[in-house]
Amino acid sequence: MNKVCLLACLAGLILGTVSWLGAQTGSLTEAPATMILRISGPGFGRKPPVAFSHREHEAGRVACTQCHHDYRGRRNVWRQGLPVEKCQACHGLRPEPRRLDLKNAFHRQCKGCPLRLQQQGRRAGPIDCRDCHRRS
Repeated sequence: MNKVCLLACLAGLILGTVSWLGAQTGSLTEAPATMILRISGPGFGRKPPVAFSHREHEAGRVACTQCHHDYRGRRNVWRQGLPVEKCQACHGLRPEPRRLDLKNAFHRQCKGCPLRLQQQGRRAGPIDCRDCHRRS
């Protein structure tokens, strides 16, 4: 096989692999219908992970910026269509100055939002541990 054919085959293999990986992971800017939220680390994992439905939240007209954020100063500059980082990229297993740890960040959003809605007499999601942390 000559050098040109070998390079063409290699380029095709790389392009095919990249395309396949892209199809498996989806777009960084498109939300999966459902995702699994889990915290891994020492002392974590006693409760089952949580299945989070983007579609249910979209149907309930929850703005993406209620959860997704990129704070510059005191202002959230993240907008729909921008890439989404994993929560763990900023929220670690332990709290840091001016930054919630991952567990409290999840709980503030996942329990805090429905709790506020319930207090306002509005329809809301679950707030009890067992309603979210379920074994599949």
